Amino acid sequence: METHTYRIEGMTCASCVLRVEKALVAVPGVANATVNLASEEATVLSDGVSTESLAQALAERGYTLVADPTGAEQEMELKAALVRMMFAWAFTLPLFATMFPSTRLHLDWRLQALLSGAVVFVAGGGFFRRAALQALHGEATMDTLVALGAGVAWAFGLLEGLRGEHHLTFETAAALVACLLLGKYLETRAKGHTQDSLTALLKLAPATALRLDETGQEEAVPVAMLQIGDHVRVRPGSAIPVDGRVLAGTADVEESLLTGEPLPVPKGPGDAVIAGALVHGGCLDLEVLATGRDTWLAKLARQVGEAKAAKAPVQALADRISGVFVPVVLVLAALTFAAWWLRMGDISMAWRPAVTLLVIACPCALGLATPVALTTALGTAARNGLLVRDSAAFERLGSLTDLAFDKTGTLTLGKPKVREIRILSGTGAELLPLAAALERDSEHPLARGIREAAEGLVLPVVEDFRAHPGGGVSGRIGGRELRLGNSAFLDVELADLPEDATAVGLVESVADSPRLLGLLILADALRPEAKDVVRALQEDGLNLHLFSGDRPGPVLKLAAELGIPEALGACTPEMKRGRILELQGQGRVVGFVGDGVNDASALAQADAGLSLPGLEATEVAAPLNLLREGLEPLLKARRLARKTQKIIRQNLAWAFGYNLMLVPLAAFGQLERFGGPMLAGAAMGLSSLTVVLNALRLRKT
Repeated sequence: METHTYRIEGMTCASCVLRVEKALVAVPGVANATVNLASEEATVLSDGVSTESLAQALAERGYTLVADPTGAEQEMELKAALVRMMFAWAFTLPLFATMFPSTRLHLDWRLQALLSGAVVFVAGGGFFRRAALQALHGEATMDTLVALGAGVAWAFGLLEGLRGEHHLTFETAAALVACLLLGKYLETRAKGHTQDSLTALLKLAPATALRLDETGQEEAVPVAMLQIGDHVRVRPGSAIPVDGRVLAGTADVEESLLTGEPLPVPKGPGDAVIAGALVHGGCLDLEVLATGRDTWLAKLARQVGEAKAAKAPVQALADRISGVFVPVVLVLAALTFAAWWLRMGDISMAWRPAVTLLVIACPCALGLATPVALTTALGTAARNGLLVRDSAAFERLGSLTDLAFDKTGTLTLGKPKVREIRILSGTGAELLPLAAALERDSEHPLARGIREAAEGLVLPVVEDFRAHPGGGVSGRIGGRELRLGNSAFLDVELADLPEDATAVGLVESVADSPRLLGLLILADALRPEAKDVVRALQEDGLNLHLFSGDRPGPVLKLAAELGIPEALGACTPEMKRGRILELQGQGRVVGFVGDGVNDASALAQADAGLSLPGLEATEVAAPLNLLREGLEPLLKARRLARKTQKIIRQNLAWAFGYNLMLVPLAAFGQLERFGGPMLAGAAMGLSSLTVVLNALRLRKT
C-alpha cells in the first residue's frame, strides 16, 4: 500500500468532502481516502491505483484532481477566480444602472439578457456544471440552488421580455452569481499564501554535504548521493546534513530548534547527531546512519503531514443547514407550482410564485455569511500581528477549552542570559570584562549571552586566543593565562548550581595550578509578559498545559512559577502530539503555542496551532502565525476569534431567518402584489448587504 496526497479543486462546502471521499474509495484498489477541506487536499491509501483513475472518478462528480500542485498552479487558480469575479461584476453593474432614472441609461431587454446570460452561464458556468453532475448521481447541494435560482430567474426575465413586460429579473440572476464569485475569490485569496510545511521542514537540512574518501579528501556531493556508512565532515557554523554518529572531532551542537533544549550540547566521538542541527566551535567527522526519508527530520515532516490529513474536516453551520435546506426548498418550489396550477388552472399563473420562492431562497446571504466575516477578520488579524493560514483553525481558536505551551522560545526568550555572577577570588569588577573579552569572537550561544551582559564595558585585549570545542576558550590577558568554560574543561568542581541553569567558570593559571576566579551562571529568561498573559488566559476559562523538550526539572519549576497545573518535560515531538490527541479524545478543543521544529507535529495536530515568529518551517506547519514578538498578540487573536464567531452566528441567523420568513410568503403568493421575483431579488440583495455590513464591524476590533 502506498500513500499519496493530491490537491482537489471544485470543493465549495463541507458536504463536498464526503462526496470526494466516497468517489475516491469507490475506485478499485483504494483502501482509504481522507479529505481536508481547509487545505483542499486528499490523502489516498491505495495499492497501485493510477492517478488517471482517481482523476476520472472525481471528474464524474464535478471535481478536479491535481497530482503535483505547484505554487504556479495555485497562483493561476487565484488569477482565474479574480478574472471570473471581475467579468461577472463588469457585466452586472450596467444592469443595476438601468434601475435608477438619474443614470439615464436604458438597455434593450435583449442586451440585458445577453449581459446577464454571460454572467450566469459563462462566469457562473461552474455552478451549473457541478449541479448537473451531482444531479446525475442523485445529489443536491448549494450549487443546485444557485444554478436553479439564477437559471430560472434568467429564463423568467427572458419570457417577460418576449411578452413585453418591464419587470425583468436579469439583474437578480446576475447579482446572485456575481456575489457568490466574489466570496469564492476572497476564499481562494485567503488560501493563496499557504506553503508546503513538509518542504520547509526538510529545507532545514542542507542539500549538499562534504563526503570524505578513504584518504580523507573532501568532496562536495548532493545529500541524495550519500549512503549509510559514508563519512562526511561538518564545519563550524554549518548544519548537519544527515543523521549520524561522530567519528572524530568535538563541537557544541545546537539542537534547540529541533529538540527544545535551549543550550548547545557538547558532542564527541561516539555521540549521535541529527540532521538540521547546527555545529559550533569545532569540526565533526560523521558516519552516516540515515539519509533522506529515514532521517529524524524527515520522519518529523511526515508526522506533520499525517496530523494535517487526519484532522476531521470542519463542517460549517451554513453547510449543515444547506444539507437539509436545499432539498426542502426544491420540494417547496415544486409543491408551490403544483398547488397554484391546481387552484388557478393556468400554468402561467402557477410558475410565478414558484420562481419567486426559488429566487427568495437562493442562498446568497447564507453563502456569504461565513466567508465575508472571516475575510474581514483575517485582515484585522493581520493588522494585529496574526497571519491566518487556515480559517477553520481561526474559528476554533475562539472555542478552545485547553491551551498548551512549549517552553523554550515560547514562554521563555530562548536565549541564554547571565542570571548571576559569583565572585570566588579576585575583584568582582574584572570578572565579566575578562570573560566577555575571551568570548569576543565566539559564535557560541553562551558567548553571545556573556557579551550582551558586558555591553558598554571596556574589554581588554586578548592574546594567544584558542577555542576548545565542547569545552571553552583560553587566552592571555595582561600576562595572565585564563581559561573560560565548563567544569570538565577547567578541571574544577562547579557546585551548588541551579537546576534550570548552566555555568561557565573563569580560571587563572597560577604556578601551574588552576585558581577559580568566579562563575557566570546563565539561564533561559522568562518572557516579561508571560505571567500576565498566562493569568489572562486562565481568567478566560482556559485549562493551560506546558509540554517541553527541555529537562523535567526546569520545566516543572517554570510551570510552578506561572501557575500552570500540567507540565511535561523531556517531551519528544511524538509525546507532545500524543498528549494533544489524548485531550482531544476527551472532547477537549486544544490549542498549542510553539516556536521550534520539535513543535511542528503538535502545531499541526492541535485544533488551533499558533507559532511564534522566527522559524519558517514552524510557521508553515502552524495554521496560525503570530507575526509580532511576545505573547500579547495571542490574547488579541483569541478576542478577535471569539468576536468573529459571534458575528458569524449573527450573519447565519439573519440569512436563515430571512429565508425562513420570506419563503412561506412567497409560497402563498403574498409577494406577488409587491413585484414577486423583483421584490425577491431586492430582498436578497438587502439580506446580503446586511450580512456584509455586520461583518465589517470586525475591522474595528
